[in-house]
Amino acid sequence: MSSSARRKGRPGKGGGGKGSSSRGGRGGRSHPSKSHGGGSGGGGSGSNRKASSRIWDDGDDFCIFSESRLPSRPSSNNIRKGDARPKWKPEAKVPLQTLHMTSENQEKVKALLRDLQEQDADAGSERSISGEEEDDEPECDDAQYWSAGREAALVPDMDPLEYAGSGPVEPYSPEFTVSTFAVQKLSRYGFNTERCQAALRICDGDVGASLEHLLTQCFSETFGERMKVSEAVARISVDESVEQRQEEAFALKSICGEKFIERIQNRVWTIGLELEYLTNKFCKTKRKERTKNIQETSLEICKFYLKGNCKFGSKCKFKHEVPPNQIVGRIERSVDDSHLNPNEDTSFLYELEIRFSKNHKYPYQAPLVAFYSTNENLPLACRLHISEFLYGKALTFAETSEPVVYSLITLLEEESEIVKLLTNTHHKYSGPPVNLLPVSSGTRINNPVCRKPVIPNNSFVSSQIQEVEKESEPEETDEDEGPAPVVVENESYVNLKKKISKRYDWQAKSVHAENAKICKQFRMKQASRQFQSILQERQSLPAWEERETILTLLSKHQVLVISGMTGCGKTTQIPQFILDESLNGPPEKVANIVCTQPRRISAIAVAERVANERAERVGLTVGYQIRLESVKSSATRLLYCTTGVLLRRLEGDTALHGVTHIIVDEVHERTEESDFLLLVLKDIVLQRPTLQVILMSATLNAELFSEYFNSCPVITIPGRTFPVDQFFLEDAIAVTRYVLQDGSPYMRSMKQMSKEKLKARRNRTAFEEVEEDLRLSLHLQDQDSVKDAVPDQQLDFKQLLTRYKGVSKSVIKTMSLMDFEKVNLELIEALLEWIVDGKHSYPPGAILVFLPGLAEIKMLYEQLQSNSLFNNRRSNRCVVHPLHSSLSSEEQQAVFVKPPVGVIKIIISTNIAETSITIDDVVYVIDSGKMKEKRYDASKGMESLEDTFVSQANALQRKGRAGRVASGVCFHLFTSHHFSHQLLKQQLPEIQRVPLEQLCLRIKILEMFSTHNLQSVFSRLIEPPHPDSLRASKIRLRDLGALTPDEKLTPLGYHLASLPVDVRIGKLMLFGSIFRCLDPALTIAASLAFKSPFVSPWDKKEEANQKKLEFAFANSDYLALLRAYKGWQLSTKEGMRASYNYCRQNFLSGRVLQEMASLKRQFTELLSDIGFVKEGLRAREIEKRAQGSDGILDATGEEANSNAENPKLISAMLCAALYPNVVQVKSPEGKFQKTSTGAVRMQPKSEELKFVTKNDGYVHIHPSSVNYQVRHFDSPYLVYHEKIKTSRVFIRDCSVVSVYPLVLFGGGQVNVQLQRGEFVVSLDDGWIRFAAASHQVAELVKELRCELDQLLQDKIKNPSIDLCTCPRGSRIISMIVKLVTTQ
Repeated sequence: MSSSARRKGRPGKGGGGKGSSSRGGRGGRSHPSKSHGGGSGGGGSGSNRKASSRIWDDGDDFCIFSESRLPSRPSSNNIRKGDARPKWKPEAKVPLQTLHMTSENQEKVKALLRDLQEQDADAGSERSISGEEEDDEPECDDAQYWSAGREAALVPDMDPLEYAGSGPVEPYSPEFTVSTFAVQKLSRYGFNTERCQAALRICDGDVGASLEHLLTQCFSETFGERMKVSEAVARISVDESVEQRQEEAFALKSICGEKFIERIQNRVWTIGLELEYLTNKFCKTKRKERTKNIQETSLEICKFYLKGNCKFGSKCKFKHEVPPNQIVGRIERSVDDSHLNPNEDTSFLYELEIRFSKNHKYPYQAPLVAFYSTNENLPLACRLHISEFLYGKALTFAETSEPVVYSLITLLEEESEIVKLLTNTHHKYSGPPVNLLPVSSGTRINNPVCRKPVIPNNSFVSSQIQEVEKESEPEETDEDEGPAPVVVENESYVNLKKKISKRYDWQAKSVHAENAKICKQFRMKQASRQFQSILQERQSLPAWEERETILTLLSKHQVLVISGMTGCGKTTQIPQFILDESLNGPPEKVANIVCTQPRRISAIAVAERVANERAERVGLTVGYQIRLESVKSSATRLLYCTTGVLLRRLEGDTALHGVTHIIVDEVHERTEESDFLLLVLKDIVLQRPTLQVILMSATLNAELFSEYFNSCPVITIPGRTFPVDQFFLEDAIAVTRYVLQDGSPYMRSMKQMSKEKLKARRNRTAFEEVEEDLRLSLHLQDQDSVKDAVPDQQLDFKQLLTRYKGVSKSVIKTMSLMDFEKVNLELIEALLEWIVDGKHSYPPGAILVFLPGLAEIKMLYEQLQSNSLFNNRRSNRCVVHPLHSSLSSEEQQAVFVKPPVGVIKIIISTNIAETSITIDDVVYVIDSGKMKEKRYDASKGMESLEDTFVSQANALQRKGRAGRVASGVCFHLFTSHHFSHQLLKQQLPEIQRVPLEQLCLRIKILEMFSTHNLQSVFSRLIEPPHPDSLRASKIRLRDLGALTPDEKLTPLGYHLASLPVDVRIGKLMLFGSIFRCLDPALTIAASLAFKSPFVSPWDKKEEANQKKLEFAFANSDYLALLRAYKGWQLSTKEGMRASYNYCRQNFLSGRVLQEMASLKRQFTELLSDIGFVKEGLRAREIEKRAQGSDGILDATGEEANSNAENPKLISAMLCAALYPNVVQVKSPEGKFQKTSTGAVRMQPKSEELKFVTKNDGYVHIHPSSVNYQVRHFDSPYLVYHEKIKTSRVFIRDCSVVSVYPLVLFGGGQVNVQLQRGEFVVSLDDGWIRFAAASHQVAELVKELRCELDQLLQDKIKNPSIDLCTCPRGSRIISMIVKLVTTQ
């Protein structure tokens, strides 16, 4: 991008040519007016740009732009008389970049905009894909572009007003657009697409109703009178029919297994079929046809359209449609993808669908029968002939009132019967209707994003429809919400609430029948010997003694708080008390209980424990549900789930219909989700007086929750634990005789000691400082004594000796050298050896070690494996199990298995084992005293997991884990003084230490709060966060485009609400998938979410920085990271040794890189869930299939990564995600050096460059950045991720961003203004601005930005739209990519 300095100026108007004064235009006090390029009257770097109306404040920290079109030109005359002219110094300033566009690109953009706006005019200016209000659309000031007379020649072949679409158009109608997916769904039953579209409009977009309408029309022409219901059948009661239907469904389930699915109870059944004769017949036939018709196809169908880039648009003489013979059928997909959908319905190539209308009398009346197939080679007419044949059989069976479904399955599996029907490939309803009435513009089928052919040319889309649409099927019974804006979409945000609400639809009649069965089974089970023996064990728990009290209070109060110490049985028993009581009553009174757990492992472990106590397998009356895993059935009446699952359910089922009791367990942990859930429940209990809420807390703050729920009753249950001996760091050092070796990583450095002393001085007040000086000088008391408030870390040997009287000097010596901030893995290993050796009086048992996070767990695990005593393979004495929430459910279950006699089980865990789960055989606990805690770092503007000391409550919980089966021992690896005087009593609630963006989005997605302002909702929380924190979060959400100024969710906001990551990382992931650079976007996102893999040892900093610079590329820390990660991936393929050497040579952390790979897989799964990448991708499956890489490229495919090697586009995605974190680079005015060819401009020194942010003023690039010593940037703008404040404010990682990414992806409105004869493009209230090479370029870019904004909105509203294969989307995206890459 060329600088404005190259343009010729005019004397007195900013021309900084040879003869111009370098001081011209510098009036006022110091520098009230400086132009980007040169200054109003010359001045600076030889720039000839006409002056902009830019005003710098005296501090020069930020600039303000006057938006007036006719500003006065400040000059030297503005200097007041008497003011001395200040001495001139070269000043740093931001060069004004010029927005260029080649003439070829200008023509392409004009042609694109012309075609797009013609389409919009044809479509009646309908701009919204799902019937949303047009307010969502970015404002585009078309008039400014096209109405100016002198600019009309820009489009000589058109009337400018017609181009702008400002002619007479029909008013916008907020009716829904017929979804192409809904049309495709119906077409797979054999119906012509035009008939499908007509039926969908008649039925307001309801897919089920449309199908029944089409089937009834089709069958009535063939069977006519036979379809009428006889008077005898009309007299039969519906209940009798339903009962027989249920019996048949039960029998079919037994016979067909998973192939039979009751999609909607008593309404829709589907049976999956594997008809190999059909598959073989049509695949072979089609292959022959394909080779025969290739030439013919190429003549009829536009080849440019197939590539996604036909410039003729609707005027093209060739067809713009995708031939069916380009479709890849379901055959290969059904095989390849089966492993990816372990928890979802198996997809079949063929299905038999049985539909019963409301009040249907089957088996006395024939059901509607449909044959459905995703085999694109099976002719549509054949499908309808099969359906008609089967319906005829159903009518025959109905005459004798016999169940027909199994007979129909048998008929379909008999090749001889069906093959006869396949000879006729014509059917009235598989062809277009003869006299289809013209469609009114209000309801015409129009998709402004792309008019997709009925069958997309994309095997992924064709394969995903079946599963997605089946899930969405229950929408057809929706009568409350009226016509849906979009009929069926892959998790489209407008359908999200409807899909969820129907998923949890509570049908009273079927539940009553199920309850009766459950009650009967429970009464029979109570008499069994197994149940009675387990019951005796249950009765020995402390919770049992409070059973009657709990049930009595619940009969009188709606909300109850139960406080119980660890081991009292509250989590397993209290839900059972309620359930058992209800099962002994009438069926209509059976309880339906949901019990939330803070972690998935606890939900699974408790559900399995309770199911075992009830002498049944999990999934019957007791089940669990966590994200991506659900084990439950229609008989489940006690569901353990994570808090997030219940909150997700509330998004579609605000009143929790059918649920009688909500139990919130571990409420004392005060997670963000649990605090928010309490607020939601507080509202729901007012709306539903029958819903009962029980809050269960393990610690002492039960009164807080009681007061929040209007002083509801509190019950305290004593714990059942054996006595536990509690030891601290000084005891651990004494029993193990641990000594710090010289050079140990756990030793305090001298630098750290001086820092601690300085910190101690800073913490003292002036009075305390004087008192300290007096004490030391006058020896008023022993100078080694010290106040209790001073931490051990700040004390020397003598002071520690004074504080710890009775402790041996050798122990004190070790303590005085030890760094208490680090988790000492050497000491933990020494303690484990002491316990395993058994030279003590404590009983044998399992050992539970608490560590802060996964990194420490891996380090200790590897350390123990190198010790022969603990090695899992070589040792017969110990077995070591890691325990962390990221482990699979199977790996987590291993910790509960009791080892053989004589073998000691060692569990290395995070705080997941503190309250969430109970491992019964633990006798020893080693508490590192640290845990990972979410913190909100204002300087980063992002949340992070940081190592912090546990609270006293946490320490007591950890101690309690040791006394479950026998007297236990707990070693805390912090001192007794630290426990008493330094640890907090309770943790700070998570909601007060994390960013609130995610919670804001969650609140807005809930219907009950959608109309409330965020401040009013937050103020009602049990302990609200600081108002400033909320204010900052709202600003960030608005900047990202997730929230409107009036606090309404945008489509982007809906998706970010469903991604459990920081909103900026979420936006980077979404844009990476949209612009086909998914893999690099996920790599950067993983690094931002975790940490940088670059390490810098304190003794090798220079060497490490030099290695990092070898990866430097395009002035970007993020692109350097990508290069380093790719290199690691390649080395991993060569083996573990090569990977280790690569990391060691390049100063990279192998553990961080592995964690990034794991995060990338998790992010892919999240994107798959919301429809932005292939459906059904699962992190564990990707990992299993990855061969020496992270597996993302193979899993997501080439299409999702076609731009993965385009660094300029990746930088543009970073701009979209990190905006408004933008830094201006101010360069000093030029210095010149004489050469033989004339004066040559010299590059400034790196320290002469100045960096300014909009809100913080001057900042500095961190020495660890690849841009630290850079002397010249191609663009004067950088985007950054985080700021850190030490001696000054640093930006740690940053990336140069050029003009086009800022204009196209930057936040806010793009403005074009004429200022002093030149067109200035500005955004962010004028803080970022560029000069346009011409008016045409300025307005073309502005219009293109409007089109891009609309396209992205449409894609985000409906993720299943493939922007790179539909004509409109592919043209806009390819033009954006070209401009970003080439300009």
